Amino acid sequence: MVPILLALLLLGPSANSAIVETELSVMCRLSKQVRTLRVEKLDNGSCRTVYTKAGKDQSIGNAQNQNSCEEILQKVRGVLESADWKCREVKESRVSNIIEVR
Repeated sequence: MVPILLALLLLGPSANSAIVETELSVMCRLSKQVRTLRVEKLDNGSCRTVYTKAGKDQSIGNAQNQNSCEEILQKVRGVLESADWKCREVKESRVSNIIEVR
């Protein structure tokens, strides 16, 4: 299975592809630690699976097929859950800076 994942990473979309939408988002918690996983649909028709740890995004897989990106997400989710993380699907949200006016 590792060679397939490696091929997905090497043959994935270029860095120039823009995100069209987030197809699937999962949030995992263990105590006060949070990890997120998401599948992003790209404008070139491919997808990317992203893992967020300590606020930093890392692409963990790219594919031409949406199901392949979701499989990558589900495998990582399974690893986290086997280590007692609690995971659930969430609606994608965006964080924006709020300026406090005094």
